[in-house]
Amino acid sequence: MSDQALSADTEAVLLLCGRFGGERQEPFPPLSTREYGTLAKWLNLRGLRPADLMTEAGREHLADLHEAKLEPQRLEFLLGRGTAMALALERWSRGGIWIISRGDSEFPKRLKHHLKHGAPPLLYGAGDRTLLDRGGLAIIGSRNASDGALELTREVAAQCAREGLGVVSGGARGVDAAAMQGATEAGSYAIGVLASDLLKASVNRQNRLGLQEGRLVLVSPFYPESGFNVGNAMGRNKHIYTLSDRALVIDSDLGRGGTWEGALEDLRQQWVPLYVRTPGDGSGNAALIEKGGMAFDFSVGGGETLTEFFNRSPSGFERPAEPEVQRAIELPETDETAVAGAPDSLPPSGGERHQESLPAVAAPAVDSTTLPDSAPTSGASLATPSMDASKPPLDMYQDFLSKLTQALERETLTEDQVAKQLGLEKAQARTWLKKAVDSKRAEKLTRPVRYSLRKQSSLFG
Repeated sequence: MSDQALSADTEAVLLLCGRFGGERQEPFPPLSTREYGTLAKWLNLRGLRPADLMTEAGREHLADLHEAKLEPQRLEFLLGRGTAMALALERWSRGGIWIISRGDSEFPKRLKHHLKHGAPPLLYGAGDRTLLDRGGLAIIGSRNASDGALELTREVAAQCAREGLGVVSGGARGVDAAAMQGATEAGSYAIGVLASDLLKASVNRQNRLGLQEGRLVLVSPFYPESGFNVGNAMGRNKHIYTLSDRALVIDSDLGRGGTWEGALEDLRQQWVPLYVRTPGDGSGNAALIEKGGMAFDFSVGGGETLTEFFNRSPSGFERPAEPEVQRAIELPETDETAVAGAPDSLPPSGGERHQESLPAVAAPAVDSTTLPDSAPTSGASLATPSMDASKPPLDMYQDFLSKLTQALERETLTEDQVAKQLGLEKAQARTWLKKAVDSKRAEKLTRPVRYSLRKQSSLFG
């Protein structure tokens, strides 16, 4: 694909999650980000990788898949779309489009750190993909910004260039375009996160020079030929924030619009420090500051650098450390708590979090597509070296039985209570509880539904 062939895992993920243009006539839709996250955890529990599903032996495991909406027939159909994928790849390659998945070493570490299972399964892009890990200042604002706002945007972007900082923006007209133009014209780099029309943007004459010179990278989690829709425009906001080190809102409407919603999400999630132009033209600027944003009253050419301004800001944020190169632990999507023993913020570059102290059953599932940079991505190695594809599921189930015995000796428990007490996802708890009942090692009671030890027996009797 473009300058690099797809890895075996990425090919499988593209078949499962990608869109190729004819989905309206097909019986099954591609997997959503959430559905793929569920499948990735299921694969990991069995010591499998996405590429395994391309083999006959790997597909035999699908008979054990009991997740809602992930019926084997649907996955078999999606994995059989090779012809449609080949035709789409041919179209995209002419525009220089490349594709990476969460298992590839080039996948941005910031996205995996901040979004965990919410990180997109696939990223489509054009340009130098190594820019995606360099961070920068996200500059965000209205498509219909005033001339004054656009001029300030270009000045701030040019100041970023003078200080060796990159710019991250959304690639739309208005503030986005002014930010990217100001950065690239001043000799810096820019990251454009697009909600639509990546293929068109990649061949646009205005972008070609920056792409060819390695100063611009365009990226999107969406189908490269998709047209504009509001849902995608709102959905890409989190990728703009999480690819950056800091964010600056030039102007925002009050209570509506993508700029407002994206800024609120960043304030809630605390991905990166949020600055808001003060005073600004937007009716929502002051409200964003009241909600936790920081005043951006920086004067370009006033004798102070942007770096100095950010360092003296009252936010308490220090310059963000580079995301660590590690096999990231990805929490279940309903669990917003930190991994046990992990710091609240990113450690210094090269730091690692250790998971040896986590009990086998209570440990959150690791996405099988989240790998260290040194992990192979070719089809030659379908499981990580530490995995034995036959043993971990059995070992974990036996550990589950042991812990379930201890829990049920005290009281009967519902499925939700078992999942919570043992640190499991509900789907996994349901699967193992059914297995325990079928093997007569536990008893399912009704009215209400709950589980207990079998009478006059034990789980191992």
